[in-house]
Amino acid sequence: MKIVKFFGLFLLINLSWPFLGSSQEMKDISFLEGSWSIENYEFSEEKGWGIIGTSNSVIQSKHDGRFLAETAKYLTSYGEINMITHIGFDSRSNSYKLSAMDKEYGLMDIYLGRWSSGDLVFSNLESDLPIVLEDGRELSFRLTYSSIKKNSFVHLVEGTFDGGKTWFSFSKGIYSRTTND
Repeated sequence: MKIVKFFGLFLLINLSWPFLGSSQEMKDISFLEGSWSIENYEFSEEKGWGIIGTSNSVIQSKHDGRFLAETAKYLTSYGEINMITHIGFDSRSNSYKLSAMDKEYGLMDIYLGRWSSGDLVFSNLESDLPIVLEDGRELSFRLTYSSIKKNSFVHLVEGTFDGGKTWFSFSKGIYSRTTND
């Protein structure tokens, strides 16, 4: 009987919730779909940006266009980081949400994002727990999709130890489309 009630409640909620198909907000980020080559860079105070290698990414539409799913390998001076990322638009918070899951550390970070001056900017300051380092500092991140063109964009990763008052460059990937998906 509990299963029948649960199914009935589920059906009632879904029938009363307007199905909008693929939202305009998701169409606005459809440029991300495709197969990509990534030039991976890291930042150092002494040398600035330096390339550390290339890797690949595939970004696909999922769940009737409601989400984008990316499988990517990023190169860092600490080694490879294999990521699965999902992006969708959350009408409740009127913002994009991004979940980033890495294989190496087994962590999932949740980010909120909005458009700002032509860039899609995500932060996990309000939506996730910071990483507490051995020295007690709390590290949060900002992800920015910028320089957006049909066949390329830049994915910048920045960190903060002071709750977003100041940011430091961490890494960036320059994405170049490899196919016309």
